[in-house]
Amino acid sequence: MTTPVVLAAMRRLAAIDEVTARSSHRAPTVRGGGVAVVLGLFVGVLTAVLVAKHDGPNLLPFTAAATLFGLIGLAEDVGGVTAMRRLALHVAAAFVITAMTVLAAVLGDPTPGLAAVLAVTVCAPLWITGFVNVFNFMDGINGISGMSAALAGGTLAALGALRDAPAVSAGGILVAATALGFLPYNFPRARIFLGDVGSYTLGAVIAVLTTQAVLVGVPLEAALAPSALYLADTSVTLLRRVRAGEPWHTAHRSHAYQRLTIAGWTHPQVTGLVAGVSTIVVALSLASFGPWPGRLTADLAAAVVLAGYLRLPDRVTLATVTAATTPSSATAPPTATPSAATPSPTLPTQRVAPSASPSPAAGATAGVSGDTSGGTSGSPAASTPAASTPAGRTSAGRTSGRDAS
Repeated sequence: MTTPVVLAAMRRLAAIDEVTARSSHRAPTVRGGGVAVVLGLFVGVLTAVLVAKHDGPNLLPFTAAATLFGLIGLAEDVGGVTAMRRLALHVAAAFVITAMTVLAAVLGDPTPGLAAVLAVTVCAPLWITGFVNVFNFMDGINGISGMSAALAGGTLAALGALRDAPAVSAGGILVAATALGFLPYNFPRARIFLGDVGSYTLGAVIAVLTTQAVLVGVPLEAALAPSALYLADTSVTLLRRVRAGEPWHTAHRSHAYQRLTIAGWTHPQVTGLVAGVSTIVVALSLASFGPWPGRLTADLAAAVVLAGYLRLPDRVTLATVTAATTPSSATAPPTATPSAATPSPTLPTQRVAPSASPSPAAGATAGVSGDTSGGTSGSPAASTPAASTPAGRTSAGRTSGRDAS
């Protein structure tokens, strides 16, 4: 309900994502739609507090995460924050939220074991800070973050209900509900982007709920399953850039999902793939509640599925390049060439094609160049007459998305 109001407000504040060489969208688009997501979360928390007569879910760490990281993201969307200052704010907020989460778990019932408390106390600040940025990096095309947040929220809600953890269950429902409420404004056509305020907030609350799920005894594989694809894509991309000697901390378009869009896949296709792979990983993670042999087998199967997703862009790119560079004469039957000594006469009903007309192979190559341009204004498809028709059929807003990294 509040997204149209936020859309108008952000437009007045000139919070606009312009098209750059690393953009996945083709027209300037308003950002900061995550403000509506934060407002939705606040309304949900308030409703949960008012409805619960006694012993309601402790949503204080959840609310603190949405508030602190939402404010940091809003400052970045509206005015901009330097990278080092932003990182310092992330770490400080993560320590505060970790302290609140651990304290709530220790004072709750049942009390987690000492080993779990110590592990979370040490690892949670790094986990929360890291996953907030991972979620931000992966928020680059239409619907990908909304779909992923809805799946994560639904999964965590089910896990919380299974372990009788009202805070995890209620928080998961709120995440899924707000993500689904925002999706119509961002998928398949993006009228507004989540922005940093949205990606930071969703990443933070999912990280907090994952931490709480581990504290109440949910197996680690099941708790991390909804986030596994995001973690794998970001980690492998970072490692590949470091090994290639590239400046890993700068913006880029080399995530697996971005390379798929560069290779010609549409935003709905890539978003659907991400949602499908994540769903498979979540289903396999349920084996972690069973005996160890089945658990290890499911973990191996999940790793194979994620590896297949990460290798898919290379396969798609290779297939596209092969199709574009295959000569058209390779499949055409050989034709007899008339002898120069005895030229055959041209009948009056025959038409000889002009030699300057483009060949089908050239048109196909131009089309591939346009698809892999990533939406930049100087793409070959935009300046080649042969590719003007396909470009005209694709509206600027229809393929809009954002590379948040």
